[in-house]
Amino acid sequence: MYLKTKSVEDHQALKIEFGAPQLVRSQTQIPVPRPLYLLSDTETSYLLAATLPGQRLGSYIDILSDHDLDILTHDMQRYLTQLRSISRHGTPKYEISNAIGGKYYDYRIIAAHDYDKERGDFFAPCTDEEDFNDILRTPALPDGFDSTGHNIVFTHSDINMRNVLMHNGRISGIADRENSGWFSDYWEYTKAHYVTKLHKRWLAVVNRIFEIFGDFTLDLEIERRLWEYCF
Repeated sequence: MYLKTKSVEDHQALKIEFGAPQLVRSQTQIPVPRPLYLLSDTETSYLLAATLPGQRLGSYIDILSDHDLDILTHDMQRYLTQLRSISRHGTPKYEISNAIGGKYYDYRIIAAHDYDKERGDFFAPCTDEEDFNDILRTPALPDGFDSTGHNIVFTHSDINMRNVLMHNGRISGIADRENSGWFSDYWEYTKAHYVTKLHKRWLAVVNRIFEIFGDFTLDLEIERRLWEYCF
């Protein structure tokens, strides 16, 4: 088991991380940590969850054979296909929100905005993708986000070499879901590139994984323009 703590002001992030795996476990075969308890006192929130076997992919990525990477790519494609097929209930079809409905937490978006004490680190649900584009848009690039019509799918939003676990040569878990929610179908891909910008072998795997989901080249180009401006 492992215990994760946050200040009570960030309880919502743990609430998402508690609820998201339950949804994933109920509709997929993806190995995710089983959440056990979510508690708070006056200062701290606590999430207790069962652990998964394995070590972080980052410990293995440089020693895996090409065949091993083929297996990894196939496994990730299978799991992400299941993830993106999760059905939503109780929230509008096109709404951008967290995994359980409500304000979402995303460090990529947090980093691009001045801190607002009243808002905190959580952003209110967006009615649709146009509304979400307004959150992403910056005055310096006013025409950067005019692409709409993407499918809204369930998204992990933090796929990286720390959160993918491996055991005996296969994926044994995909962890850390406080960023999870309902986002445009390109978001998983661009976030993977946002988190890891320099590790060429992993990024090549990411590109291969997402080939089956569509061409998100333009979306990544737009995002990179924003990263260069904001960060």
